[in-house]
Amino acid sequence: MVKKVYIDPGHGGNDSGAIGINNLYEKNINIEVSKKVEKLLKKQGIEVRLSRSEDKTISLEARTSDANSWGADCFVSIHCNSFNGTANGIETYSHTSSTKDLANYIHEELLKTKAYTKNRGVKTANFYVIRNTNMRACLIELAFIDNQEDYKILTQKQEVLADGIARGICRYLNITYTPVDNDVNKPYNTYR
Repeated sequence: MVKKVYIDPGHGGNDSGAIGINNLYEKNINIEVSKKVEKLLKKQGIEVRLSRSEDKTISLEARTSDANSWGADCFVSIHCNSFNGTANGIETYSHTSSTKDLANYIHEELLKTKAYTKNRGVKTANFYVIRNTNMRACLIELAFIDNQEDYKILTQKQEVLADGIARGICRYLNITYTPVDNDVNKPYNTYR
């Protein structure tokens, strides 16, 4: 049976999310990375649905309802963090500690990319989209959009980030990940 993954690019439309260095909008990074994850997962034979594939406003309730009615095997919400330019690093959230296996796998695979300035860990939170999904769900804060080092990660390493996320999802689904052969991912794939 084909596995189904729901990818949720956070924010969109009139909700820009955080605004970072050089007026970079979180909503735009979220959709770019999400589309790259979608492409990688489809190459693994996984069916993928995005909560949005363009810059439009979608309620949190609509995102979770769509994932629930579609019957996704897992739900991954992609975001960027912000904190006055002073914080950096990656953190991943699950709703409870007993449901954090998906978050753990994705977080571990992202750390293997060695793209990160700081490991902020896997945490629990009461975010709407991970609380109201029927399937395993996590929310990734890729990096701090207002931090100089993290800004470079978000703008220059999107393919690497997408590859790490896709690898983590495949680990959770117990699917052997087949690396996509392109020049961008070759340096990253050497860690294996």
